[in-house]
Amino acid sequence: MNQLIIIIILLILILPIVAAFKIGWGVYVRSKCKLDTKERIVAITFDDGPDDRNLPKLLDVLDKKGVKSTFFFIGEAIAKKPDKLIQTLDEGHNVGIHTYSHSPFFPFYSLNKIVYEIQETRMLIKSISKIETSLFRPPFGVTNPNIAYVIHRLKLTSVGWNIRSFDTISRSKEKIVRRIMRRLKPGSIILLHSNLDGAAELAGLVIDSIRDRGYTIVNL
Repeated sequence: MNQLIIIIILLILILPIVAAFKIGWGVYVRSKCKLDTKERIVAITFDDGPDDRNLPKLLDVLDKKGVKSTFFFIGEAIAKKPDKLIQTLDEGHNVGIHTYSHSPFFPFYSLNKIVYEIQETRMLIKSISKIETSLFRPPFGVTNPNIAYVIHRLKLTSVGWNIRSFDTISRSKEKIVRRIMRRLKPGSIILLHSNLDGAAELAGLVIDSIRDRGYTIVNL
């Protein structure tokens, strides 16, 4: 009996922490982690950036492949490379908010600081592009009650994913593509990163592999 009580207590303590890292569970806030379709349609999204080394190559590949995507940009990076924000939008892609600093401590920030991180990025995008976006992706996909409150307060659409490529960890493009293909299904939202060396080549391989499976790639 004592062991059962200990297990229950541990679950009560651990589950909220695990739920914070599982954006697809929707415990704290309901995020768009898949497209509402049963057709062979998927979306590719890119986090981080903009940068002037890898993003232009990636945009060139997407243009040649005829693919439009959604990019979740970091405010600090936008401030440094506003022209890349404009280029991304001019080429027909969507841009969302990925906070201003993309700090690993973002989930522990106060409500006011969370609001600042999001609104500063939102206003920066608007001041440069005249576009006001409501798309938001929490850094690292972490959510909690404070982040959920701000998302609702600011009337944002939280966007997650159901295929994490782990392109920030693996150096093997072939392994990354295989991982994505094993998990591919109608409505998948795929997470990649735009600021990594080789991002353009990887995106090209992913796009070709998806199309070889008979899927169509759409924008959010």
